[in-house]
Amino acid sequence: MKLLAFIFVLLASPSFAAISNPQKAAQDLCEMEWQITDKAMATDANISYIVDGEVKKFKKSGYSLSDFKIDETDFVKVSIEGAEGFRKMQEGMTTPYSEARSFFRQRMMPICIKNVLGNIYKDSQDIN
Repeated sequence: MKLLAFIFVLLASPSFAAISNPQKAAQDLCEMEWQITDKAMATDANISYIVDGEVKKFKKSGYSLSDFKIDETDFVKVSIEGAEGFRKMQEGMTTPYSEARSFFRQRMMPICIKNVLGNIYKDSQDIN
């Protein structure tokens, strides 16, 4: 009985439950990525600090990047490089970021979610 209770608690824990709802998991991962991009473009805060803060928030919500088969060190490195690239791109924009913000979000989120869901479903197919 104790073993059953332990298994139930383990399966109900956020890190295992994260992929039990692929749509929400994909949305949450992409929201973290969007927050990194948005904060990098909307503020002059240190990008490493932004990425670290968003990864910590993501983990506090019960996820781990490994749930998505993402290496955290690589994710941090790529996120920092990407955010730096967005900042450089912003310098050449004629439209202020505050006006372009919704445009970027509307383009980024559906593509990100589609890609994450594709990877989740592919990984679940590989297991079976």
